[in-house]
Amino acid sequence: MITCKHTRAAGRRACPLLVLLVLALPFANGYAVDRWEGGYVGSKTEGDATTPVWNFIRHFTYNQYYWAEPFQFVSYNNQRVDRMDFSYFVGHGSPWHIKCQSTWVDLGSAGSTGQKGWGDSNAEFVTLHACQVVASPLEVADWYSAWTGPDAVFDGVHQVCGFRTNASMSCDQDISSYFGSRMKAGAAVWQSWFDAIWMYGDGTERGAAVMYPPCDGDSYASYSADPPENHTWLRIWYQY
Repeated sequence: MITCKHTRAAGRRACPLLVLLVLALPFANGYAVDRWEGGYVGSKTEGDATTPVWNFIRHFTYNQYYWAEPFQFVSYNNQRVDRMDFSYFVGHGSPWHIKCQSTWVDLGSAGSTGQKGWGDSNAEFVTLHACQVVASPLEVADWYSAWTGPDAVFDGVHQVCGFRTNASMSCDQDISSYFGSRMKAGAAVWQSWFDAIWMYGDGTERGAAVMYPPCDGDSYASYSADPPENHTWLRIWYQY
């Protein structure tokens, strides 16, 4: 089953009115549980990806801060991205792809190794601060199968946030800093991602977030039970 929702971008620094799905969820985790955060810098030479990653993780007692390499998202993800509760990547992107230094990672097949995708170990939330990485129904009718296919990355992860449009390098550090502060304060995840883009984006950027539907209301402080590894039930929220 698939569902999609959208929100209207009212302009930079506007107060957005969001249409939210109200769910009664039994939360499995609370404020007392430690969280693990990791930051991954997609490029050493193509623009400044270091500052926006740092501006996110500096809000936490973070556990990982690395130059991004494909193995961290694929064959060694249980020790990198899937070891973290929240991972933040900044770099180049295209629909269902991210660029780690000089190598592109296909997220539709990143779960094909023995370490599977994300969430079978620990990952709850992954944000991919990259152009076009989370395609919406406005870009392509089949926005979902690359996330939930047999070799894809949705293997228990709750939400993946990103952009459905291009992302502006000039705004990256402000978006990531505000988003990090909201996460630290215990705000809802995808809603805070959209707020950061609305408030600090360049006016053309639009976010998107895919998730297991019962995890729609998750915050970083309190979130629902892990999804099953092999589900194909996905929801997308996107700005337009």
